[in-house]
Amino acid sequence: GTVLFNNTDLSNSVYTSADFTKIYFDYPGIYNFQFSAQLLNFTTSEDNVTIWIRKNGSDVAASAGVVEVAPKHGTAPGATISSWNYFLDMVAGDYFQLVWTSDTGNTAVASYPASTVAPVHPLSPGVILTVQFVSAVFT
Repeated sequence: GTVLFNNTDLSNSVYTSADFTKIYFDYPGIYNFQFSAQLLNFTTSEDNVTIWIRKNGSDVAASAGVVEVAPKHGTAPGATISSWNYFLDMVAGDYFQLVWTSDTGNTAVASYPASTVAPVHPLSPGVILTVQFVSAVFT
């Protein structure tokens, strides 16, 4: 599926589409995309999740990565956070998408809930994305 980015903390000339799946740019340049994805496996066996990027609707060559997610234990899902970054040359109006798939179909990119009992911790967001302008493109 395509990752949803439905909450924006800070933004300057980078914005999401109305369906929250595309990241658009107002200015040309080289951008660094850094993401982390909380992966939750609801099955009793390991699952592989593949994550890659699309630019303007086309898969970017050699952009995929595969992560193994542990099985659930008791009633708690198996969990892992996967993160890496990409550099892309973008022009005004270009868009970027983060795409993923699970071998079993039973792993999700989802928030891990907060806990008010020991061990107490805040919510772990399903996805965090940071987009940083690196430099202008010179032709």
